[in-house]
Amino acid sequence: TLALLFVAPIVVLSLFAMVIRGGSTRPGVDIVNRDTGPLGTSVVTALERSAQVDAHTTDIGTAARHLRDGSVAAYVVLPLDFSVRIPREGVVAAELHLEGTQPTVTQPVTLALTQALAASVKALATTAGLRVPTAGVHVSFLHGGANLDTLDYLGAPLVGLIVFFLVFVVTIVSFLRERAQGTLERLMASPLHRADIVLGYMMGFGVIAAVQALEVLLFTLIVLHVHNDGSVL
Repeated sequence: TLALLFVAPIVVLSLFAMVIRGGSTRPGVDIVNRDTGPLGTSVVTALERSAQVDAHTTDIGTAARHLRDGSVAAYVVLPLDFSVRIPREGVVAAELHLEGTQPTVTQPVTLALTQALAASVKALATTAGLRVPTAGVHVSFLHGGANLDTLDYLGAPLVGLIVFFLVFVVTIVSFLRERAQGTLERLMASPLHRADIVLGYMMGFGVIAAVQALEVLLFTLIVLHVHNDGSVL
């Protein structure tokens, strides 16, 4: 009873925090600077000094590998003619490749890049006496995409959280009824061991949890049309 009152709420709240908040508050970002001019260097310096992301320079192969294995939330590519395009086209565009499974990190990464790009372009244009160009970002996603909503991102962990929480509550209520009706005392007085009773509860409610998980999963995919990429199993 004490555990239900004081431990269970902390466990459930921690699970919700893991689902909603995701990873670190300062997402990791790799920077691939192919630009040989001053603009690329300025953007890299601004990103490395940003308080919103943890940015480091690397090569394109390492950045792509880090994105696939989840080491970083995104990587930025500054193209070869990044600085040269300012007077010629008046538009500056950097490539932002997002991992995509954690929507909470998309905003700070995009904001940090946009601020770094705008400040660097303005400073360079002022110094060189050029017209301040438009700063743009081309965004791509490794997983997910801009067309997915919040339920598409949180649907998968919420399935596990809902099934865990509901079976946990039903198990506790059933065990409490066993205790209130005296069934538990009769079980304890029988030749059964404590481990047999616990194992029986685990097997019985494990089957119920599996059936409930299948039902919730099918409802999520078929009725709610939550996006799924990969094997459902």
